[in-house]
Amino acid sequence: MAFPNERYDLLNEYELHDFFVGVWCKGLSVVEAATRLRADLDSATECVWAEIGDGLDGLDADDGVVWIGEQAPGWTLIIQYEGLHIGMGGPQRELSEGGALLYLGWPMLEMEGPEDMEYVVDGRALTSIPLAAPDVRFGPEPDALNRYLDGLPLNRETAVDERLDAAFQLVGRITGRELDAAWLYGSHTRYVIPAAAWDLE
Repeated sequence: MAFPNERYDLLNEYELHDFFVGVWCKGLSVVEAATRLRADLDSATECVWAEIGDGLDGLDADDGVVWIGEQAPGWTLIIQYEGLHIGMGGPQRELSEGGALLYLGWPMLEMEGPEDMEYVVDGRALTSIPLAAPDVRFGPEPDALNRYLDGLPLNRETAVDERLDAAFQLVGRITGRELDAAWLYGSHTRYVIPAAAWDLE
């Protein structure tokens, strides 16, 4: 029986199925998340995803653009539109300080496949699930998410799109709400991260 890809298929509508970089932050407001990302708070713009690129013609090539909104009780979701900041160690440590985060991303899916799913608590990466080979776990607490995995087809035999869909289900089990059409269709806050804010070399 084929595993339904409802969550991954939803991303097709926003052309996020081949490029997705997202992080769920526990215990942060939208403004606090933007502050920890060192975004320009004056750049805050309420918009829907279809409008996220509007008015960005003057961006520096190394500026980052993120879309931030509360997505589940106690959890704020950041989706990166330009740049890869939220997939990097420095920003992840800042975003998880005093709380936790879940990272899910595939910035070059067709060429490189999905990146590892990361679970970071108070600046410390506890476990990493390589979605290209999800039978493997890395980190000091590799079994930290095992209690949420029951019944999810995260294994080498499962097609990549089904694994990605299962990863979204896993996030929903942890946060209490899956990424859904209501959130993706909604208006959230866009911020610009200045190129000089981080040294990500």
